[in-house]
Amino acid sequence: MKKFLLVAAALAVALSSAPRAEAKVAALYASGMGGFQSTNTTGPGVGLMLGARLFLLDGYADYTVFGAGESVSRGILGLLGGFGQKDFRLVLRGGLGGIHETNGALTGPTGAPGRMGAVARAGVALETRINWLTYLGFAVDGETYLFPTNDLGRPTRGSDILGTTTPGARWPERKGKGAGG
Repeated sequence: MKKFLLVAAALAVALSSAPRAEAKVAALYASGMGGFQSTNTTGPGVGLMLGARLFLLDGYADYTVFGAGESVSRGILGLLGGFGQKDFRLVLRGGLGGIHETNGALTGPTGAPGRMGAVARAGVALETRINWLTYLGFAVDGETYLFPTNDLGRPTRGSDILGTTTPGARWPERKGKGAGG
């Protein structure tokens, strides 16, 4: 019985003095991005992403415009998890959604003036906090997409990898209490 009381007392002291874990419950975010596409003769791309997160659920829309009226937009619903310290973290995410291509931005001349399809996307990012509102990160996302038809009457499948350096902002992240709290 003495051993049990000693272990219980030690456990109670350890739990009461442990730092609180704070789970990020909800957030809104926005980020900008830029880059080059290696598959077509498009110009550099500039884009914007807007999203919301609730627990592990992540939903976002992004829009990237290239030269000559070419653009790509996506709406993704998926899962997101961040690991690390308050000021530096590793972020993993994946999801499914819809994609819209304008003027063959992804598929080149076989594309139609505008068409919609399905997309699956997964990525990893390293982010660091600059101030209470702003993060700076480097992300690599891979995606695979399918457009049901093209000008030739066949489905178009493709995949790409996107590397981006993104400044971003998150608005009030509501915090929940975790262990020890």
